[in-house]
Amino acid sequence: MEQAISLNDAIAIIDAVDVKGNALPFDITFRTLQRNSKTGGKLYTYNQVKKHRKVKSDNPNYLKQAQSPERRKRNPNHFLNRTRNLELQNGDIKTIHIRLIITVNGLKVIY
Repeated sequence: MEQAISLNDAIAIIDAVDVKGNALPFDITFRTLQRNSKTGGKLYTYNQVKKHRKVKSDNPNYLKQAQSPERRKRNPNHFLNRTRNLELQNGDIKTIHIRLIITVNGLKVIY
């Protein structure tokens, strides 16, 4: 029988960090969603991905640059939208919906 974990445990694995605050790598399988037809999309499996974390700069003007009008971006509200940004091994960023996760580290996710 295949082992299973709850969605909360899966999110804890995704959000885990080491003592320096760096994200820990994990394997994930999830499905995309086609909102127009409300059907399942493609099945993706990624190995050794990490949760994307903002990189803070040592520059003292970092906060001023981040708040400048030309660089201002909309808040992604990951908690409300039930999404997470993952950083792939090649450096690309992929946004996933947590309700569409199938497995994390080979463990089936149940809701």
